[in-house]
Amino acid sequence: MSDAPIDYEAVLADIDARIAKLQTTREGILELMAAAGTTPSGGSGGGKIAHDAFLKMSIPDATKKYLSMARQKKGTQAIIDALEQGGLPRSAYSTVYAVLRRREKQIGDIINMQGDWALAEWFPNYKKGKKQELTDIDLEESVRGEDSAPKEKSAKAS
Repeated sequence: MSDAPIDYEAVLADIDARIAKLQTTREGILELMAAAGTTPSGGSGGGKIAHDAFLKMSIPDATKKYLSMARQKKGTQAIIDALEQGGLPRSAYSTVYAVLRRREKQIGDIINMQGDWALAEWFPNYKKGKKQELTDIDLEESVRGEDSAPKEKSAKAS
């Protein structure tokens, strides 16, 4: 036991250094949470979606809210899990996918980009590829039988 006085300035400097290190760690964890699509709840940073976040909402509206919270593209399964966590009853994968695909075609505020869903406002220059447009045209022609006629004519010409 020493009778030397306590250097309070050194103690405060040590505490400030530890606070700065903890703040940096906290910011890193917040970035990881944002990448995973969770946000801190309250001041404690629980990262869970509130159990009632999507109550009384349709699947498209709840998806828009979730994507806004996550601030990044999400796959269908991640959306299903989040909507259930936020209070909506669990829906089949095919149901959610079909609802979102219909929303994309009819309203266009939610878009599918290589399997992940995003808000159209995030990608104002995103256009559907020509491959999709050609597929739709080819499908219509095959239903009408127009694609088989030229093949028959070319077979007769030979």
